[in-house]
Amino acid sequence: MFLKLFCVLVLGILVCPVAQAQQTACTLTLSGSIGCADDGKPLDFVAVGLLNTTKSAYTNKQGKFLLSSVCAGTYRFEASLVGYKKLDTLISITADESIRLFLQPDSVHLKEVHVEGNKIEKQGVETITKSELSGEALQQTRGENLGTALKEITGVDVIQTGATISKPVIHGLYSNRILILNNGVRQEGQQWGSEHAPEIDPFIATKLSVIKGAASIRYGSDAIGGVVLVEPAEMPKLKCLEGEINLVGMDNSRLYTGSGILQGAFDKKLTGLSFRIQGTDRQAGDLQTPNYILDNTGLLEKNYSGTLAYEKENYGISAYYSHFYSELGIFTYSEASNPAQLVELFAQAQPINFPLSYYQSKGFYNIYRGYQTVAHNLLKVNAFAKHGKFGRLEATFARQTDARQEFDLDVPYSLNHSLDNAAQNNFDLTTHTGELVWEHNSFHKISGSAGADFITEGNIYTGLGYQALIPNYLNYGGGLFLIEKWNPTNKFTLEGGVRSDYKWQREFMLNPISLIEYTNTQQYDATTATLGAIYRFTPKLSLNANAGSGWRAPSAFELYAFGVHGATGQFVVGDSLLKVEQSYNFCTSVHYSGEKIEAELGVYANLINNYIYLKPTLTEHVNIDGYFPEFDFTQTNAFFKGADLNLKWHITKHLTYEPKATLVFANDLTNHTYLVYIPPQRFNQKLEYRWQKLGKLKNVFVNIGNMIVPQQTRVPPNSDFVPPPKGYVLFSAAVGCSMHLGKQEMNVSVICNNLMNTAYRDYMDFFRYYADEPGRSIQLKIRIPFQFIKPKSDQINNN
Repeated sequence: MFLKLFCVLVLGILVCPVAQAQQTACTLTLSGSIGCADDGKPLDFVAVGLLNTTKSAYTNKQGKFLLSSVCAGTYRFEASLVGYKKLDTLISITADESIRLFLQPDSVHLKEVHVEGNKIEKQGVETITKSELSGEALQQTRGENLGTALKEITGVDVIQTGATISKPVIHGLYSNRILILNNGVRQEGQQWGSEHAPEIDPFIATKLSVIKGAASIRYGSDAIGGVVLVEPAEMPKLKCLEGEINLVGMDNSRLYTGSGILQGAFDKKLTGLSFRIQGTDRQAGDLQTPNYILDNTGLLEKNYSGTLAYEKENYGISAYYSHFYSELGIFTYSEASNPAQLVELFAQAQPINFPLSYYQSKGFYNIYRGYQTVAHNLLKVNAFAKHGKFGRLEATFARQTDARQEFDLDVPYSLNHSLDNAAQNNFDLTTHTGELVWEHNSFHKISGSAGADFITEGNIYTGLGYQALIPNYLNYGGGLFLIEKWNPTNKFTLEGGVRSDYKWQREFMLNPISLIEYTNTQQYDATTATLGAIYRFTPKLSLNANAGSGWRAPSAFELYAFGVHGATGQFVVGDSLLKVEQSYNFCTSVHYSGEKIEAELGVYANLINNYIYLKPTLTEHVNIDGYFPEFDFTQTNAFFKGADLNLKWHITKHLTYEPKATLVFANDLTNHTYLVYIPPQRFNQKLEYRWQKLGKLKNVFVNIGNMIVPQQTRVPPNSDFVPPPKGYVLFSAAVGCSMHLGKQEMNVSVICNNLMNTAYRDYMDFFRYYADEPGRSIQLKIRIPFQFIKPKSDQINNN
């Protein structure tokens, strides 16, 4: 039935008679040459790029450049070179285009600007490998959560608690070792929990970037595994009123998603003033595996955000606010009343399954105990000022609140039923962060930045017992950093940085026996450094390498956890004697971008002393709620190594083959064995055929792909309650096009995941102990861009 439905949708899109649409086919080319405005001589190594795309390049010795696989549309084109004024102009692309442009020499001062993807990079750690997801690739992930969307990037996996809760894993590291920057602000929630997904709406972003490596120098402690950048589009600079609507529907779980964005900018007396508003509504019912329904796995999300900005050439200020709310059902059958039942839960081929009439009677979208709710609020204020001799100074302040409630399956006991709607666990976290960064002008081919940042947090936990899962705590900390780059030639960049951090933390606890309150206090400080280089052999081929150190203090959860983590069905025990993690990371990658082949190969090695992880004890803990598998926090010295491969072969103008590989290997150096909960190897491949025009349709594509995940065999013997599940192979297919309904442009795609409806379990999913992963799903995705007021090209001037 599902295969028939998929085929009908595919044929319907391919043959439906619609009016000719504005071409958005990504098969066009933009070529050209850049010269000096004074003498007309060609300029090499000019950085060129199209904003809000991943298309960027450098000019060769003849001053020529080529951007391939460009979608039709209107773009802001930027070109920059040390010693010349930046060029910023509007370009409309409807067919293969060739342009000739000239840069004006900058007689005032030299200022280095590096174009990477769609953004002029701020002074940061440029030599660490960075991968991006944007444009059509990002569009195909719309409707997914942040972790699932990031899985499209090589080197990134996810750790899950069921199919609706996932967190990014970078090179085998996750949770508090991965820092997420939400619109430039360090995301702070209850991220210590494996089932606590980032409280971020991916629809706010036009680009998701992953920095693979220790980025503590720029972003502070806790970034020893990498950084995820959730980046909205730049605020509009030209007078306009525009936006887009995204609609997503999926048969498995009957998911529906609607998201919209509206933005605009003013002119005349209000020139420089712009705004953006955005909102998302997302809901799903119970998921289905190939053989049964996963009871109580629905979700509900309601999110909105807004930005108001005022920007001139040398100064600007902006304010951003976002609200994220979600309810997530927790799979029912993960609790046992006795040891025998716990063993039975682990051994059963499938959980108890009710007839379809049961789900129809209870309401398909209803969520009941156990479940969790999260409300996250973020307020950010940012300002900058530039001066010709001084450089650029930027200040950011943000306040976040995160309220999480966890409702167990069992209703709390009370004589008058007053606790029937009470949560077993309540977490309220308030965070304030601030940052001040100075980017100085280039001096003797040296450019860089210096800055300071601080953070304060207060967490209040309330539960229905004397023993807290996580104690109340306060912490504050700050850091100073310096990063400098030396560019003796356009081919070579040398980068170095140093940072010093301090952190203070105090926990407020209650002895469950004597009921006496007491406190514990920790203080940490560390100095970290980085050194890296980039060598550009040709405009098509470059090599970068980076070595750096990082550190992370143990969280309050790792130190003092004691109790049932309801969402995972685990009894977790902390260790108050845990030490600071210390990381020493090396990564290198080679990049090649040709007309036929685009390739990136990266390798890395990461030594982490005092690596903290959650270890299965192979024992059960019993309390009033039942029997639960026990997991204890412990430490060891660990060594991670691996490689990421991303290849794109343009076999013909229409046919593309794209294989990817993510390899992770981890060893416990102290005990001379392997580590638990390390992602297995992953291999992806996709074959895609595109038509620039097919009948009355534009940008038609059809692709088929698969993912191969072998069984994780690199685990210590007898180290888990259940052996790692078998490997699996999943197939996917997609078809899409651009069309018009009347005068309205729209992009439509149909995606089928787990095409063969394969039953499997994933090693990185904590619910693999109890149930299979979801089966086949068919998604319909519609994007409707609109413009009420279009920007005019004569509004853009060279800077």
